[in-house]
Amino acid sequence: MSDFLELIVSNKIKMSLAEIIFWFSILSIGIVYGGYFLLCQYIVSYRKLDVRSDPDYEPTISLIIPTWNEENTIKGKLENTLDLEYPKDKLEVLIIDDGSNDKTVEIVKGFIKNHRNFKLLKLKERRGKAVALNRALRYSNGEIIVITDSDSRLNKNILNVSIPYFADQRVGALTGRHVVLGDRDSDMSIIEIEYRNLYHMIRHAESILDSTFIFNGPFTAFRKTLISRIYNDSVADDSEIALRIRQKGYRTIHVDDAIFWEFAASSMQERTKQKYRRAQGLIQLFLRFFKVFFFNRNYGLFGMLIFPIEFFMHVISPFLILLFFLTFFSLHIHVALILLTALLLLSIMSKSRYIIITFLHSQYSCLKGLFTYIFRGPSYSWEKIEGTRRYKQ
Repeated sequence: MSDFLELIVSNKIKMSLAEIIFWFSILSIGIVYGGYFLLCQYIVSYRKLDVRSDPDYEPTISLIIPTWNEENTIKGKLENTLDLEYPKDKLEVLIIDDGSNDKTVEIVKGFIKNHRNFKLLKLKERRGKAVALNRALRYSNGEIIVITDSDSRLNKNILNVSIPYFADQRVGALTGRHVVLGDRDSDMSIIEIEYRNLYHMIRHAESILDSTFIFNGPFTAFRKTLISRIYNDSVADDSEIALRIRQKGYRTIHVDDAIFWEFAASSMQERTKQKYRRAQGLIQLFLRFFKVFFFNRNYGLFGMLIFPIEFFMHVISPFLILLFFLTFFSLHIHVALILLTALLLLSIMSKSRYIIITFLHSQYSCLKGLFTYIFRGPSYSWEKIEGTRRYKQ
């Protein structure tokens, strides 16, 4: 009899602990995400970016395009780069090839014959994007470095609307706005569009408050004097650049009018691969720069608010989501049914459905990326996402 009573008591304790974990998880996520979202919405609605932009400021630029087996996209990228509205005598274009074994190099050589400000650099074998970028940085001559991916397309005025912000000596780096290409009514495009709408609102608000460091790889610009090379093991080179420049006391901002285009992944499998690799890179940076920024008042709102919140969203929150699902069915059945019904009702609403999918998918990618980084280490070579390369040659 006493053994039976002990079993009942122990089960009640386990159930009680599970309930505590469940409610702690859901409340923490709700308060942090909800509070930060409302704050960012308020900031972008009532405050402006306090950075000076001088349209007459035209520094020399080195635009770097890293490639690896991009025979289907590189010609279009080079033509897009040629159309950029910026003085040609102040713009050099460096194509750095990371050991391609297709026709990428051949296509580039044919194109640059007629364009003196385009140059080709090659690595004999594949070393990874970070190593390739370091080679290009070594040969760059511009005051401002711009890094752009070959599977993206830049608005022809992107340099004219973004580079003038460097006239403000407080600005060390900046990024732009990603607009999704392709069928905007497809599920994958809608998911990416909803994700990007929230993403850009938060990045713009962070820039107004202080700085943002979640940069966009297709367009990253920075002062050459601040970064001469990146870590060879870098996976998220764009965000690494932003963090290192913010560490030096400069602001790193999102310019909403600096527009570039890129296709969304064509399937959820491709999107998972894309976001999972990105998550690995960000987690690497969170761990590397944790002691530098986390609740460090020397970095103002960036150290006291922005970096800690982003750390929560990318590292802590995925674990809380996992705990949420693990403890969900330990709740009393009527509570579980109420929550499940509420979630189903939200998912019926079209916009809410995509937001929920985007959130859960991002959390899954971060959790997978964290476990991979801890147990296997990061992958330094980039893997192409074919769905983002649907350009017609």
